[in-house]
Amino acid sequence: MEKSRSKNVIRNIKTGLVVQILIKLMAFVVRTVFIQMLNSEYLGVNGLFTNVLTILSFAELGIGTAIIFSLYKPVANDDIEEIKSLMKLYQKSYSIIGISVFLLGLCVIPFMNVLIKEVPNIKENIIFIYILFLINTSISYFFTYKRSIISAYQQESIINKIDSFFYLFKTFAEIIFLILTKNYIIYLLIEILATFLGNVVISMKANKMFPYLKEKNVKGIDKKEKKTIFSNVKSLVIYKFGGIIMNGTDNILISSLINVTMVGLCSNYILIINSIRGIISSVLNGITASIGNLNAVADREKKEKILYQLTFANFLIYNFCAIAFIVLLNPFIKIWLGNNFLLNISISIALAFSFFIEGLRNPGYTFRVTMGLFEKGKITPYIGAIANIILSIILCKAFGVVGIFIGTAIAQLMSYSWMDPYIIYKYELKSSVFKYFKKYLVYIFIFIIETVLCLWLTNFISNNGIINFIFKGIIVVVVPNIINILLFYKTEEFKELMNKFIYPLVKNKIKINIIK
Repeated sequence: MEKSRSKNVIRNIKTGLVVQILIKLMAFVVRTVFIQMLNSEYLGVNGLFTNVLTILSFAELGIGTAIIFSLYKPVANDDIEEIKSLMKLYQKSYSIIGISVFLLGLCVIPFMNVLIKEVPNIKENIIFIYILFLINTSISYFFTYKRSIISAYQQESIINKIDSFFYLFKTFAEIIFLILTKNYIIYLLIEILATFLGNVVISMKANKMFPYLKEKNVKGIDKKEKKTIFSNVKSLVIYKFGGIIMNGTDNILISSLINVTMVGLCSNYILIINSIRGIISSVLNGITASIGNLNAVADREKKEKILYQLTFANFLIYNFCAIAFIVLLNPFIKIWLGNNFLLNISISIALAFSFFIEGLRNPGYTFRVTMGLFEKGKITPYIGAIANIILSIILCKAFGVVGIFIGTAIAQLMSYSWMDPYIIYKYELKSSVFKYFKKYLVYIFIFIIETVLCLWLTNFISNNGIINFIFKGIIVVVVPNIINILLFYKTEEFKELMNKFIYPLVKNKIKINIIK
């Protein structure tokens, strides 16, 4: 089982990483063409409506996770009848969600003047643009449920390949039509077509892999199990909706408190950060199903050991990337788009710190969910959401747009960062969480020290030119990594990371087994 689990982890990581790198590179090309063909206010509209529809999609937030969790056991036992029943329930639920999201989205239209402080300087009707965004979000729910069974069988690589094909199709079409027509509506119609076709193909692939999904003789879920699933769904909806409010309102606040143009300027910075976030997530998400499998069979000692290893790996990755954002974002934006698109470095610092805190808390969330601890801590996101909105408004009035991003970072520290580990240790690992918190605080302190050092060193290099950008990049690569090696080379987490990742990569034999 461990050997098979490891192979799936490797395959999912490799394909996910390649696909994400390809997707993010193409996203930069599309963004560059987008800015040249249209004005920055279109970027603001893009970012704003994406945030709005992320919030409206809260109805889905518990069902997918809860049912994939419910699939782990029948998949492991090859219980076809149970899988069919769960998938039927999933299909019905997502059909209802698709309709609900569309209807909720229509209810937002009368409040559009509240969301947008200043009407953007675009020729298209803002309501029509919003409806196209809404259609793109809604239609995916009628097909996407079949992704879950492919994921539950740890075959994310299949989904990655299909997604990459349609993403390439979409980006090439968008680039061509933007250059030829400079028409934003055609751009959005291509988005809708690609979403629809991609989900249809994945649905057909799932039917081919698992022919029993097309069978009509499907038993209903027994009352006890259905009650458990919907209890988990309820807890996850409550939990994740609070999270959406906390993490998905920045653009809405910027648009309503400042203007939609600022949303567009910030979106360039966020595009870069989200691109790296997507690449990292493709690697880490490749092990989620395997951690779920591990948590179903391993003892407490093994689970805690893997939690420490995953947290340390996240620290190394997110620490390096966050420092790179702080030092290199503005020089990169200057080279890529020019001085007119530059923002104050304080915005880079706030965005990077929020990114780093999110990275540190991800292992706790992954373990809590894959352990099935859905009910516990469901009030946590609301603490974060309320804190985020209050802090963002207050700090925005004091410091401008940077205050909104600082508010988000502080809200994460006040909620998710401590609650998920606390729940894991209290209800599953049955031991004190303070040792874990101590490591957590040490990681934050090291991040701050390394950031200050890198900023001081790179301050002697100007922001002009690609050569100076490369010199700054070398400092960012060398300094934090040398410090981390000196600090951690004797720790168990570092040794395990070397044995599972670094040594195999050096030998060109990819035999990664993060959960062995």
